[in-house]
Amino acid sequence: MSQHQTSPENLSALNRTPSHHGQSVSVVPWRDATVESLGFPVRSEYIEWFWLPVLGPSATWLLRRIDFGFDQFPEGYLLDARSTAQALGIAARDDAGTIFARALSRLQSFGIAHGGSGSFAVRRVLPPVAQRHLSRMPATVRDA
Repeated sequence: MSQHQTSPENLSALNRTPSHHGQSVSVVPWRDATVESLGFPVRSEYIEWFWLPVLGPSATWLLRRIDFGFDQFPEGYLLDARSTAQALGIAARDDAGTIFARALSRLQSFGIAHGGSGSFAVRRVLPPVAQRHLSRMPATVRDA
């Protein structure tokens, strides 16, 4: 892995200390025994095939990046919003209109994250996609 890529092993430097230029967000795992018993890990192929069309690419990649952090910090950590946005190739300004802020908002809208004021619980396992979302997908995806 090149020095410009961030592996799960390098997340401590990226996420433990808040940035002086951006906002940090506290993230903790959202434990839900019911969803975890019937759902799919956020880094599984199911998420890519069925949740990606619902959440969009920025929210899906943000979710996966947060989940990588939980591998190293199982009880939660501070996510540097600016550095994470830059690492994902999305807007890194310090305002609510950024792609990062919208991606986090989308995670909340679909029940994948909850919280606010800079502190969020985030699922590591997602439930099956609701039928109403499946019905909007191309037949090739629905039938997979």
